[in-house]
Amino acid sequence: MNSSTRRKEMMNRLLKDQVVKTVLAMIQEGTPVTMDKVADRCGVSKGTLYNYFKNKTDLLNTVHETVIIPIKKELCKIFEKNIPPMEKIYAFVDNVFNFQKEYPLYFKFIQSQRSAADAVTERMYTTIIPLVNVCREGIRSGQFTDVDPYVMAAMIFGTVVGPLESLSYREEPVQDLEKVKQEIVRFLDKSILKEQERSL
Repeated sequence: MNSSTRRKEMMNRLLKDQVVKTVLAMIQEGTPVTMDKVADRCGVSKGTLYNYFKNKTDLLNTVHETVIIPIKKELCKIFEKNIPPMEKIYAFVDNVFNFQKEYPLYFKFIQSQRSAADAVTERMYTTIIPLVNVCREGIRSGQFTDVDPYVMAAMIFGTVVGPLESLSYREEPVQDLEKVKQEIVRFLDKSILKEQERSL
């Protein structure tokens, strides 16, 4: 590869990185994301933006993938760790809340920009099915209540993510996310763990 090609690839990567950062900043601010506004903030023409992204959907998908890939990797690490099943659940809760702190408006953005089918498919493969395996492990070891692991996994996901998705719809803003997290953990303990495990 010659130096001209390398330079062009580097410039392409830098511009894509800048676009992703710009869109994330707009999401954090609550600013509507349009191709015009993104191009203007990045200091490029709208035509230049279209050289990299077919349309706004393509741009938003790129941003979503950029954000979600590290989360997927972290979830894989959590679910593959050689630790007790409930510790994996706690680590999952921490991961979701850390993500919320880093991208406070991202759940609202996802709800408004992703199709329901895309969201469900991604959720199933990224989170629910790995949680099913954790639930099976907990049930087999006698630590978790013996219920359908798919029901338990979906309940865990809803219990952890649901309150964060509802943040922007509450009448009063949540002042203490740590308190919400502790309440979720308490609820999960009562819902998942067998009685003898809870009292330990």
